Amino acid sequence: MMTETHDLKKIPYGIADFNEFRVKNLYYVDKTRFIRDIEEKGSYLFLIRPRRFGKSLLLAILEAYYDIFFKDRFDFLFSGTDIHQNPTKEKNSYMVLKLNFSSVSPDISRVEEAFLHYIKKSAVRFLTKYAKLLDIDIKTAREEIVSLKSPSNAMITLLDYCKAKEQKLYVIIDEYDNFANTILSESGEQAFVDITHGSGFLRAFFNVIKAGTTDMDAPISRLFMSGVSPVTMDDVTSGFNIADNISLDSDINEIMGFTKPEVETMIDYYRQTGKILQSTPELLEIMSQWYNHYRFSIYAEREVFNTVHVLYFLKGYLKESHIPGILIDRNARFDYQKLRHLIIIDKKGTPAAPLFNGNFSQLRQILETGQVITNIQSGFPAEELIKPGNFLSLLFYFGLLTIKGTTPTLQTVLSIPNEFVKRLFYDFIKDTYEDTKIFSLDMTAYSNLLEDFAISGKWQPLIEFIAGRMEASLSLRDLMTGEKAHQVFWNVYLGLGALYIVYPETEMNQGFADLAIVPMLLQYPAIKFSYLVELKYIKPSENEPPDPRKIQELKEEAEKQLNQYSLDEKFQKAIGGATLKKLVLVFCGNRMVYHDEVPSNC
Repeated sequence: MMTETHDLKKIPYGIADFNEFRVKNLYYVDKTRFIRDIEEKGSYLFLIRPRRFGKSLLLAILEAYYDIFFKDRFDFLFSGTDIHQNPTKEKNSYMVLKLNFSSVSPDISRVEEAFLHYIKKSAVRFLTKYAKLLDIDIKTAREEIVSLKSPSNAMITLLDYCKAKEQKLYVIIDEYDNFANTILSESGEQAFVDITHGSGFLRAFFNVIKAGTTDMDAPISRLFMSGVSPVTMDDVTSGFNIADNISLDSDINEIMGFTKPEVETMIDYYRQTGKILQSTPELLEIMSQWYNHYRFSIYAEREVFNTVHVLYFLKGYLKESHIPGILIDRNARFDYQKLRHLIIIDKKGTPAAPLFNGNFSQLRQILETGQVITNIQSGFPAEELIKPGNFLSLLFYFGLLTIKGTTPTLQTVLSIPNEFVKRLFYDFIKDTYEDTKIFSLDMTAYSNLLEDFAISGKWQPLIEFIAGRMEASLSLRDLMTGEKAHQVFWNVYLGLGALYIVYPETEMNQGFADLAIVPMLLQYPAIKFSYLVELKYIKPSENEPPDPRKIQELKEEAEKQLNQYSLDEKFQKAIGGATLKKLVLVFCGNRMVYHDEVPSNC
């Protein structure tokens, strides 16, 4: 039964203004205890986290806590939080210059102009805010700033005003690499180098920031920057870090993201609306499968959920009292699509038929094995992005891989964190095949066939549709060189729809099933069928068709394996009441030479 909910805290999806949390009574998971950790780590800090993890909210909290301008609002903003009970000596003791580079247009034809406009606008806003503390005539100061022709000169002028009155300044830069990363991915390495090297405007700006932290009378007492990768910082500083990189520190692993107990508490809180129909463990299982398992330090004890994805799920659920039809936030998918430009490289190809680089094969290998061993690099320039270790580190910083553990020699084992990210990998593979003219599918036809696959158990049309296109693709022929390659391919193309979760190489009843296709029954209760698929491969011969006896041998082997796997208790529980179909697919090169269903009584 629904209870009175007029005082219920609203879900803060997409909100990064800490003041708005208080004014609009939004649900807040208290992370203020980390303010003390941040303060103790040093004066100039740099933190990397994936997109949509709550970086902007953290920086808004730092601004509200340290800004002298908000001194009289401390109790209102922080009442009930950890830091309110035990504040540090530095609370509300700085002038704060907060910048957010996501506000700068990445259009390469006008990016310098856009950055200049943003810095001048921010400088004027800062000087207006602190005019009394700086004892300046704001009209004169504004005119001086507006007349300047470069972002670095605008920053120098602002710092000079602070120096003159010996005022302490805390500089906070949110999404420091936002427009630069977009330029790198969309306009290319040379355009990126032009703004980050030599006399590039972004390099010149960060040189001023560096000087503002290191001069004898340096006005910048504290600096906190956040972004999604170390690439831009490495380029604009030529390897000299102006801030300590705290991204891999274990004590702040949970500074962003939600722990399992925090998500559980949130679900239980909103249960009072009467709109949550499933049990808390059921929802936790789904959300964990799709949004959990991020670790940002090899020494971290707990995993965290992606902040924004949890809020997206709960907001969508409460709207209809039903699990959201689309579990991947459309905005997040759009953000990550930018990464494709770092996978496809067209320097050796043409705009009509670009080629893919070595990074693409690494993505396929990760899908094959589920993990990769590497050492996470703390920084690397854009020109070295294609190096395997650097690219894997970039995937980690972007949240596309996470720390699973370590080897005995403390190399990092990285793995795909969850179903959300796995679907992004599927998209990367599919889109890269399409962009490089290797393979494509009519997705409307695919969706219709997938529905018959799920509701009516008509599996042949879908399998034959994909296999037919695969055989027709001459470009795909050279990539289908073994059983593992086929497993990745079918994992991707059977996992594109929203109705199933595909588990490759899953341990089941003392063996490993090639593909376990499990219906999402809580979300789509109309699904009637689940599937186990065993893939077999015959190396093609130039002039001879595959030996029928070999096909028969592989068929019998696959049937035996499928019957064994189908008895797995965990799998049986996962598929619920769905009817299980066991499929054998045999390939010779990129051609399917046998496909059939194992009878249920076998």
